[in-house]
Amino acid sequence: MSVEGEPKRPHTQRGDSAASAQPGGTPSISEGLVRLEERIASLHTHIDLARAIGADKWVSVFAALSSAEDALRGVDDGVKGTIRPIGWAKPPPPADSAEGLPPDVCRDVIYRCLPIDEAVCSARPISRAHGSQLVNEAFVQRRIAKHLSRHSLTGLIDVERTAADTANAAAPTPAPHTSSSSSSSDAPAAAGGGGPHVSHFCYLSQCCYALEHGGAVWCEQWPDFIRLADIYKLTPSTGLPLIMSAQWMATHLPTKADFHTMPLALRQYSTFGHLLNYKGTSLAIEKLDEADDGDEAKKGDGGVRRQRYRIGAVYFTMVPLSALPADSPFRETYDPHNPPIRYDCHLFPSFTSFMKHLVLFEWFDPKGVDERRVFWARLGGGDEGYRSLLTDAIDGNTTIDYTNDGQGDDGRQRLIILKGMKEDDTITAYLYLIDGNIKLFTTEAAIEGHTRLSARFPSAMPLTRTLLTKHGLAHIIPQ
Repeated sequence: MSVEGEPKRPHTQRGDSAASAQPGGTPSISEGLVRLEERIASLHTHIDLARAIGADKWVSVFAALSSAEDALRGVDDGVKGTIRPIGWAKPPPPADSAEGLPPDVCRDVIYRCLPIDEAVCSARPISRAHGSQLVNEAFVQRRIAKHLSRHSLTGLIDVERTAADTANAAAPTPAPHTSSSSSSSDAPAAAGGGGPHVSHFCYLSQCCYALEHGGAVWCEQWPDFIRLADIYKLTPSTGLPLIMSAQWMATHLPTKADFHTMPLALRQYSTFGHLLNYKGTSLAIEKLDEADDGDEAKKGDGGVRRQRYRIGAVYFTMVPLSALPADSPFRETYDPHNPPIRYDCHLFPSFTSFMKHLVLFEWFDPKGVDERRVFWARLGGGDEGYRSLLTDAIDGNTTIDYTNDGQGDDGRQRLIILKGMKEDDTITAYLYLIDGNIKLFTTEAAIEGHTRLSARFPSAMPLTRTLLTKHGLAHIIPQ
């Protein structure tokens, strides 16, 4: 029975028409289509707004948005005037877009813009049809190659490119999942899944995650250090590149949380430092028991607190900003990712500068390396040329500045590395400035039969003369 004045409606399956007529009930099909059209119109508006905001910066993203806009327009055109007939069945979605986005958009736009942990643990699972095919070993290896090139590490550091050498790496125990830490909290180890062995994909993801973090430190500091270490024969007998070990990664960096238990510079070194050795002693970094001073990380320290470490026979302490002397020149350059280091009576502005110093002063005499002092000039700390060489910026050369608590000249010392940092360098040459003295050291073999230094050391001496002359110190160079 119908009430007078009420329009008749055709019967529908499931009896949902009556419910849709009531406030708060399920809307009718036609009402739903109207709402869908409104949502599509809203999406068009947002796409136009996004395009207007940054069209010059997000070219690839806007290409994807244009594809989405075209797809929405097609849906819009199909929706208009369409009412599903009784018995209508939803057709299966096209195979190439079964789960939202076509594979080329996922590969070329979405996954490429994501950090590796998000690509592996968040984006990869959303597309069962394409995720595991697009975010695979080839995808991660391309990402690794990009980072190695960007950080100037190609030929210096690499990964195991095939699964053959990772098969025996024991799988780490996965970190427990919590509601507050999404799947990415265990990334990239989660990518490997369970089982008796770490998958090659998991290992590559771990390496990629390590290379992806702290890019400035990677590219500005470690290439120089690795070349220096190679000249001083601290690298394996197989030479460069240093291959990140699957076994080491599985044991020491099974999760993201493990990666971030050290400042980035120290953690980066840990990924390859265990491959170095000095006279048979491993140069792996080891975190020791917490210092007994009771210090906690303070505001402004960037999470850094006093912490003792050991590399070989060298013991040192990481120093937070709040523990630096008020007049320390290193307060202005403080970086919590590459923190200052206290070593005996010496204070270094960063971990990476400290490591280069160790090569030149602690690990300089392994078998097969012949470093020698070429000359020693005594000037005095008040000499103008000496002061400029000690404190001025030195263009084109790497400098390592540090202080000594018990020395004059405000305790300042400096190393100026003239040779040993470039790709084709096979020898080192550096000046050591301390307490008004300038010393030249080199691993260059002396050419016998000559008395003049310029003839005996044809690589080191021209570089030395050029720099000292620039600072008015040519007269101190012996003939």
